[in-house]
Amino acid sequence: MKKNLVIVGAGGCAREALQWAKDVNRVGERWNIKGFLCDYPDPLKGKKCDVPVLDTIDGYEIGEDDEFVVAIGDSTGRKMVTDKLKARGARLVNLIHPSAVIADSCDLGEGLIIYPFALISDNARIGDGCIINMYSSVAHDSVLGEYCTISAHCDVTGRCTLGDRVFMGSTSQVVPDSRIGNDVFICAGSTVMTRLRDGVKVLGNPAKLVKF
Repeated sequence: MKKNLVIVGAGGCAREALQWAKDVNRVGERWNIKGFLCDYPDPLKGKKCDVPVLDTIDGYEIGEDDEFVVAIGDSTGRKMVTDKLKARGARLVNLIHPSAVIADSCDLGEGLIIYPFALISDNARIGDGCIINMYSSVAHDSVLGEYCTISAHCDVTGRCTLGDRVFMGSTSQVVPDSRIGNDVFICAGSTVMTRLRDGVKVLGNPAKLVKF
């Protein structure tokens, strides 16, 4: 029997997740896509969407056949909501688009969203709650910590290590053997060519520190 898929959030990331779940179902009927959970009023107003908002995140009663994907773009918010749901017994699943290429040797965490045409290469490790956007790659032997957000057209090259909650803006890249701390923000189009300590924001090619 098919499980129910509940998408947590109802913004752009969540509506994209809905489409990827539909694409999964076109390959093989995996889920009954039940709807969204969202704490904001009328999040779908003005949007074309054929799936309803079911309830707030805290107000929703978790069913026995429910599976959840937390589609919230902000890494900290994604972790907070995931932790709350797991404490209530929610079962998190990976939403992996059928066009993504994932090596057999990869180690994948739970609660991932992997977009169309993403690539995860040999012996890469992806922590819980990460989002890897379309046309982005994680090369061989690289490690992503928990709740990283990798935007579209990014390149994590070989043997890199990213800490928890790292954000990579679109078309950014990190060179081989890079070491990136926790809570680092890499601006769009930047190239990281050195180690980065926790909590910094960088911009440029090569990327340099930006003052907040």
